[in-house]
Amino acid sequence: VNSIDKALNYVDSIYYKTHNDSEFDTAHYVRIVSKFTKERFYHGLSHYSLSDNWIANLAGKLFWSHTSAIVNPDDILKHSEGLCSQQTIVFMEVLKSKGINVRSVGLGYLEGPGHFLCEVKYGNKWHLYDVTLEPKWKKVVYDHESMDYYLMNKDTLYATYESRMPKQMFNKLVEKVKYGSVNVFPARKMLLFHKITLFLTYSLPLFFFVMFAKHLFRIKR
Repeated sequence: VNSIDKALNYVDSIYYKTHNDSEFDTAHYVRIVSKFTKERFYHGLSHYSLSDNWIANLAGKLFWSHTSAIVNPDDILKHSEGLCSQQTIVFMEVLKSKGINVRSVGLGYLEGPGHFLCEVKYGNKWHLYDVTLEPKWKKVVYDHESMDYYLMNKDTLYATYESRMPKQMFNKLVEKVKYGSVNVFPARKMLLFHKITLFLTYSLPLFFFVMFAKHLFRIKR
């Protein structure tokens, strides 16, 4: 499963084997996509190599490591590892492809600690999902409620993360919460940067080769 289209086909095959009702069960579908994403990736950083995109790779080494971190969901799915943002992007894109509304939820600070998860809308309200830290929702009665709900009931949310992080780190994360716009890709600027640098990765060597060939031709004349 190395593309969003293949992920969608895979999830669909599981859904229609386990659900026979004519009415689409969004909550059931979301749970299948969540399980797929959790099992598809190890936790780690997937980044562009020199052969993939040498400009992004060098920018990641020279300026900011996340510059080379992959945000294109099809490219993320070509790797076995993904950070919280990368795995969540795949999760969101599969759901969006099915017409299910999603929005990103960023926690904490750029300098750290920080975390990235999302909300999915069904039953006329938002539901929180975390496909990377995998909180233990079975420990609470009200699972997968909205982030707004958990900000008013922080102890309930922390009960699901208690085995994942210390309370001090949790409190720091929920100090700052940023919601993305509905169905808007959460890393548009970085995606554009990667598309431009990918084009330059192949076009620049070709440009210099042509210029060098022209120079040699002039010398021979």
